[in-house]
Amino acid sequence: MKKAIKIALAGAVISGVLCSASLVEASPYIVQKGDTLSKIAKAHNTTIQQLKQWNQLSGDQIYIAQSLVVTKLGSSNNGGTTNTASEEIKQNVQKSLSHKVIKGDTLSKIAKKYSTTVENIILWNNLKSDAIKVGQKLKINKDTDIIDEAPTANEVEAEINFKETADEAIEKQLNSEKTASLSISKANTELYTKALEIAKLAIDIPYKYGGNTIEGFDCSGFISYVYNNAGLKLERKSSLQYFEQDTQKVQQPLPGDIVFFKNTYIPTISHMGIYIGGDQFIHAGTKGITISNVNEKYWNERFVAYKRLSTVK
Repeated sequence: MKKAIKIALAGAVISGVLCSASLVEASPYIVQKGDTLSKIAKAHNTTIQQLKQWNQLSGDQIYIAQSLVVTKLGSSNNGGTTNTASEEIKQNVQKSLSHKVIKGDTLSKIAKKYSTTVENIILWNNLKSDAIKVGQKLKINKDTDIIDEAPTANEVEAEINFKETADEAIEKQLNSEKTASLSISKANTELYTKALEIAKLAIDIPYKYGGNTIEGFDCSGFISYVYNNAGLKLERKSSLQYFEQDTQKVQQPLPGDIVFFKNTYIPTISHMGIYIGGDQFIHAGTKGITISNVNEKYWNERFVAYKRLSTVK
């Protein structure tokens, strides 16, 4: 059933791209197995950013048989685009770029700054997770050579102070909340049951930063998807925003409540999952949708609280 849903979704995306492409004067390219935006851009002497702009793509995801605009009419005869001097300079500078992580940095923030993606930064730097440290040097292009340096004493102190401030904010938030009741209504019990069924059907769907569809999820996108499809209207937000704005602490969690973690890649609230009972939770981790245990060393050290969506009574 999941496979059928995926095919239908991919078809809808392809159809949408075909419709948008028809609004642009361009020559189409049909995506083949093994294609990536980088490979297509190189083959047609253009850039990934141009491909995204011409095809109104919000990310790097493409699909087999998808029709892509790869050049505008009126460009050079070889089917590519002619870069301006400023574009060429920008591309040359990009190849030598590296970024030294400072207080408050996240991979999302860094990716946005350099007009790339979190996935690219993770790939170029062989990162095992989204975790980064103050003073760490990151490649911003696969051809960049990085000589890593240890953080200075000031940078280490800044990171420690940032963590302490984050912990204080978390404690203040929890202290300001009333504890949710031990039980919920029959209707919300049924909603929780449905949410857990939907969540478990998603097991093994891959991780995708910013993802909130069955093509791929990140942790908060997974939460939004599950509860919305279970019948509870829930705006897509970050883990921190859900923690601060949409939930209240519980003394004893029910299967279907939410569990929050900190310091997975930033010191504050940075990860969330759905409690399924027996100290287990289902979540979008780096290996995709999976079930983990809060007592595992990694999660136990980062555990913050079980909470309940404020609209669930």
